[in-house]
Amino acid sequence: MSLSYSMWPVVLTTYNLPPWICIKAEYLMLSLLIPGPQSPGKDMDVFLCPLIDELKELWVHGLDIRDAASENGVFRMRAVLLWTVNDFPVRSSLSGWSGQGYRACPTCNEDTPSMRVIGKTAFFGHRRFLPTNRHWRSNLQFDGRTERKHPPRRFSTTDILEQLHRVKTGIPGKHPNYGGVKRKRGDDELNWRKKSIFYELPYWATIELKHNLDVMHIEKNVCDSLLGTLLADPHKSKDTDNARCDLAKLGIRHELHLFEDGNKLMKPAADYTFSEANRRKFCRFIRSVKFPDGFASNLSKNVAQNDSRLLGLKSHDFHVIMQRLLPVGCRSLVNKNIWSTIVELCTFFKQLCASTVNVSDMVEAQKQLVLILCKLERIFPPTFFDIMIHLVLHLPEEAILGGPVHIRWMYPFEGYLKRLKDYVRNAAKPEGSIAEGYVVDEALTFCSRYFDDVETRFNRPDRNDDGIHPTRQLSVFESQCKPLGKQSYVELDNNDQDKAEFYILNNSPELEPYLK
Repeated sequence: MSLSYSMWPVVLTTYNLPPWICIKAEYLMLSLLIPGPQSPGKDMDVFLCPLIDELKELWVHGLDIRDAASENGVFRMRAVLLWTVNDFPVRSSLSGWSGQGYRACPTCNEDTPSMRVIGKTAFFGHRRFLPTNRHWRSNLQFDGRTERKHPPRRFSTTDILEQLHRVKTGIPGKHPNYGGVKRKRGDDELNWRKKSIFYELPYWATIELKHNLDVMHIEKNVCDSLLGTLLADPHKSKDTDNARCDLAKLGIRHELHLFEDGNKLMKPAADYTFSEANRRKFCRFIRSVKFPDGFASNLSKNVAQNDSRLLGLKSHDFHVIMQRLLPVGCRSLVNKNIWSTIVELCTFFKQLCASTVNVSDMVEAQKQLVLILCKLERIFPPTFFDIMIHLVLHLPEEAILGGPVHIRWMYPFEGYLKRLKDYVRNAAKPEGSIAEGYVVDEALTFCSRYFDDVETRFNRPDRNDDGIHPTRQLSVFESQCKPLGKQSYVELDNNDQDKAEFYILNNSPELEPYLK
């Protein structure tokens, strides 16, 4: 299947199930498959109409379901759409709020802190979230100015509805005669491109957490920016020549400004990048780490041959590096104020991704994140702060509203998309292949629940279920694990042999009759 072919599966999961079950692939439901080969764009709502109609029916009228535990045997089931889980670009298509421009943050809305730098928009200026009496507000080392703005407002569901009432209704379709003409948004429309079709659901306007910020992609992008800048990766580093010119325009950090040396333009070394020797140390550290089985992939394969950069990392690789390796690996390679700030950020992600979340901890993390982002603004140039860095600030609030992130991030759904791709047997008709493969898989999964004498996905042993593997007739030699590796022989001296014989004689029940 061509990489340029774009299909959009719409997957539902039942949150009434236990948290460790509801995100498993066997309990995910493929409700829609928006065909390709191109992205639906603003026509996303057209394809969602059948699903919205069924959700409205399930909420208003409900559905009679058999129940073996009740006397009548039937009960009326109703369903509610709790939230959506998707990456940030898809969030723009579903919610209607554009994730581009100066107001890209959907939570800060029109109060998003942003500024224009060379070639991009930087979401810089998190001193605005500090208390008004904080002395950092008057510090000129951040951006050469005093911060006098109040913290961004908190927009209620009523405020959002008032904004949506000002949005002009567009006609779906890509043909110029049917709404395909691109129009410019008015100032009163802010970043709203449309009113989402989800607002047709009677309860949707009252839900506070409608669209989750995906922790998986945010953590991946934050870690990617940190690694690229620390390792001075020429393709991923945020410390570019334009970034140094931005510092010169703001009149801050004069020691990092570009300067002329004869006919050459020189860029001074920054404290937030590793030296060449330290880059090799960090990459060798990544190469040398060993993980338990199933904990992470083999990261040594992602280290370049010259030990200068990391290549081909997946989202889970960034997850492991961010929470386990980066706080240790950078500790002695940069200044204390730099690595301590990075460690604080990594510690937050580790706390956020825990299986249980304490509300008081998230409230405190919200306050600490403001300080962490302000510290980062004094370390890195403004180009480092893209929208993903800013969105970290709103993750504790969503954790308070939605609970632990392991049921609200994209990891289980990305794995499910891999399963859907494996269904494709006819590259010319991928939608039909996925539909047929899904129906067959669902039927086999249902039938396998009733097979006791056949190994299925529900009764097969775990991958690391070693069991007991007796290697001798004496119970003292029973092994609780499977041996791995090449067999080797060890020759014991007289002292060790006496200790081994004493242990065997006193720990073998089979020998007790002979010792009496």
